[in-house]
Amino acid sequence: MGVVGVAQLMVMLDSTVVNVALPSIGAELPAGPSALQWTISANVLMYGSLLLFGGRVADVLGRRRSFRLGAALLSAAALSIVLAVYQIPQQRKIALTVWSGLGVLGATIGVVLGGLMVTAISWRWAFLINIPVGVAAFVGALRTLPALSATTARPLRIPTAALATAGLAGLSYGLIRLQDGMTTPAAWISIGVAAVLLTTLTMVELSENDPLLPLHLLRIPTYWLASVGLLLAAAVMISSSCLASIYFQQVHDMSALAAGLSLLPMGLASLVVALVVPKLVTALGPGGLYLCGVVAQLIGAGVLATGTSSVAVTILALALIGAGLPSCFVPLYGIGSSHVRLQESGVGSVLLNTFNQTGAALGIAVIGTVLATTTRGEISAGASAPDATTTGVGHGFLALAVCAAVALVVALILRHLTRSPQPDTRQPQS
Repeated sequence: MGVVGVAQLMVMLDSTVVNVALPSIGAELPAGPSALQWTISANVLMYGSLLLFGGRVADVLGRRRSFRLGAALLSAAALSIVLAVYQIPQQRKIALTVWSGLGVLGATIGVVLGGLMVTAISWRWAFLINIPVGVAAFVGALRTLPALSATTARPLRIPTAALATAGLAGLSYGLIRLQDGMTTPAAWISIGVAAVLLTTLTMVELSENDPLLPLHLLRIPTYWLASVGLLLAAAVMISSSCLASIYFQQVHDMSALAAGLSLLPMGLASLVVALVVPKLVTALGPGGLYLCGVVAQLIGAGVLATGTSSVAVTILALALIGAGLPSCFVPLYGIGSSHVRLQESGVGSVLLNTFNQTGAALGIAVIGTVLATTTRGEISAGASAPDATTTGVGHGFLALAVCAAVALVVALILRHLTRSPQPDTRQPQS
């Protein structure tokens, strides 16, 4: 569990370490807002798009072997290993808590170490941060991971994986290009092509006897609701840290390190809550805990949507969002994975992770576009750059508050569907 958890920490660290480096990258390189968005989106999108393929590789070639190959394969194999090794419900609950909690911790460490490297050395070193962690996880996998057997011979379905990757990339690209204007032809052409590709993917998978995309799981209400919940939670998580980093550095003129440290309470709040999540799940149930997490995110994003200029208020609101993260991720993974059979633990669990990473990629695309268009409009109206950025960040958090409001509806439905039936205490009639 330690090796698998450290690997997940590395994956999330790698996804967020560049967040605090964006202003420095933009200052040194000829990169506009769209290019800077792609610095994050390209990594998250490629990772998320290949997760389904990684799940199939884990099922076909073996989980330990896949774990040692690369980020998308690693994360797919890691969650598959957790589900395969820890099959007793109480053990699985704790294992999923550790796995999710270390992911949140990795995201936190990423912004702090990223800020430290940018301030002390150069932003370029932020891209090398995962090498020592990766080496340690590789060696640990050789020594400790069980040689879980692969399933029966199955095709890898590489063309289908490429179709999914192209469809999601086209959708993300179109959403990012909308910052150039709602009538930008390239944006709508890209979104249209993405719609065709993803529709084709769905039709192909529905006709397959052994699909890469286990669409039959989406017929289960709790599974697809958990998937949507993960998409929304990931959008809030990665977009919050990105918006806050820009706010601290461009509005309050903080260094990258100071901005990273200002984000530390958000991660610490996540870690503290993650430590007590198993007890909270027992007390509130997975649906009830998820509802509490969504409410915390909604309140935090709502406060930041007002465009506050107070650093203290911003940090407190971010900590509230952070506290809601493990309260969302842990129960959602638990609810979704409860429907995954052992022979489908690779693709079944990875479909959940794909929704998670797709939410992160699309969240960055949408929030970045909202920020860029709002800031540009405010400057054109005569506002100063810091004031324009404050308004843009506020509008970005307003969009995240909308995501949290949608998640609130999902949480209420999930709470109803996962609530344990109450025993009948009525006395029998004589």
